[in-house]
Amino acid sequence: MVDSPRDRSRDEESPDKPRCLVVMYHYVRDVETLPRSGMHTVPVGLGALGTRDFRIQLDRLGRQMEPIDWPTFYAWTCGRGSIPRRCFLLTFDDGLVDHAETVIPILHEQSLRAVFFVPGAILTSHRLLPAHIVHALLSVLDAQTLEEELLAYLQEQRGSGAYWSAAVDMNAARKLYHYETPERARLKYLLTVLLPIELRNEAVEALFERHIGSVTRWARHWYMSWDDLVAIESAGHTIGGHGYGHEPYSRLTPGQRRDDLRRLTAVLRGGLGPDRRPFSYPYGRWDKDACAACRDASFVHAFTTERRLVTQDDDAFSLPRVDTIDVEAVLEKEVPCPSP
Repeated sequence: MVDSPRDRSRDEESPDKPRCLVVMYHYVRDVETLPRSGMHTVPVGLGALGTRDFRIQLDRLGRQMEPIDWPTFYAWTCGRGSIPRRCFLLTFDDGLVDHAETVIPILHEQSLRAVFFVPGAILTSHRLLPAHIVHALLSVLDAQTLEEELLAYLQEQRGSGAYWSAAVDMNAARKLYHYETPERARLKYLLTVLLPIELRNEAVEALFERHIGSVTRWARHWYMSWDDLVAIESAGHTIGGHGYGHEPYSRLTPGQRRDDLRRLTAVLRGGLGPDRRPFSYPYGRWDKDACAACRDASFVHAFTTERRLVTQDDDAFSLPRVDTIDVEAVLEKEVPCPSP
């Protein structure tokens, strides 16, 4: 899978060309419990950005760059419009309830528009995605305890912990989870990249049921609803796709990727109607076949997690995007502060 293949020399040769900082967010909340759930015993959302810090970052972005919405961004990339020389676009992944309850009111206060990338499965399966199950488990268990319990489950239920003894490429794990401790990065890498998908799902759901509760009950309060998405789109925001099953495309065969995208497209069209929509690769994992599959599925853009600003020369299906935790470093490096 490709992580950061682009030749950055072209940006350095043309420093005055317009560029856009696309910012990626996940959890945004002040409290560590789900607002709608009424279940206040389990903290969730590791690494959540509080509303105060969210407002501070929006303020800094607004002082150094100009905000744009996705239709403006899309027209510019197609050569049919212009953007400010330095601008930013806000994006939010995973269809989390935080986005409807916390983010949207703040954006509306500041007349900002954003893109919300939604996995199809959260709207049809009514089960927690494995990534969010792991987040919740790591809120009640430390990484070592969770790893021990997962290994014990595999040995008890499957008679072998062989998968768990697989060598972990810690460089790759730290690159994918650069914001985590080495212990958490190793555990997440094992679950996301190495453990067979069906076996992983079985194990983490079993531990969730043991330590927290029903995955279906929690899913009803973890994600946005169709009503939320319709309201968000009606207010001028953009709804994009984030895979159907939220699996890294490095784990799926070309046929499975295309089926995943087909199912996602059908869900979004069924609930929101046909439209030009952007896509973000789950976990930022992509390659040339994934780009072609997105294009064939009628998405018009696809975002990676390569950390740099977008230029008009970038390929539409491998656009860079910067996580909120890396924004300050990118601003300091690439965007000079305005003169007082």
